[in-house]
Amino acid sequence: MKVESLTRPDGARRGPAAFFALLHAGQRAVTLDLATAPGRERLRALVAAADVVVEGSRPRVLAQLGIAPDADGPQVWVSITGHGRTGPGKHRVAFGDDAAAAGGLVAWGRDGMPRFVADAVADPLAGLAAAGEVAQALAAGGRWLLDVSLARVAAAVAGDRAVWDEGDPADESPPTARPPAGGPPPALGEDTSAVLAELGIG
Repeated sequence: MKVESLTRPDGARRGPAAFFALLHAGQRAVTLDLATAPGRERLRALVAAADVVVEGSRPRVLAQLGIAPDADGPQVWVSITGHGRTGPGKHRVAFGDDAAAAGGLVAWGRDGMPRFVADAVADPLAGLAAAGEVAQALAAGGRWLLDVSLARVAAAVAGDRAVWDEGDPADESPPTARPPAGGPPPALGEDTSAVLAELGIG
């Protein structure tokens, strides 16, 4: 299930439709007005009913909504942020490219200039790391708050290598075909009423 704010839905909806479908086809779409008390209460109820929550908000955003993962969370709460939930960077915004560079995951060209090793590479790497951690947490039992930082994941992948050689572009393999999307993505909020009714949320 994908939960979005009525006033600030996922910005990826404004991007290429095929890419959004690749990411979200088959999901149920719930939209809540988080500017209202009933909307925030419904969000808390959805969180309480979930086994796993994955979110990408800076800690202050959840605090403004009155949600504390350690108190309100399900069995596994995954917080994916640019620089972690604690420390001096916890309020900093980050994207896949700048987070990769912050973690040292860059290639160096023959001209001595840094290059991105892939487009927004910290995003999928953090997602893969989070998925692995969720599987382990569910197997272990108990309640978990997983703090996944894009920059820290990029740093772990970069390791202690001081230089990543970008190689010879002539040696690169052609891009592989993208897998077909599993149908159209859900329209904004198309499943809200049904989901709330199923869970008995008013």
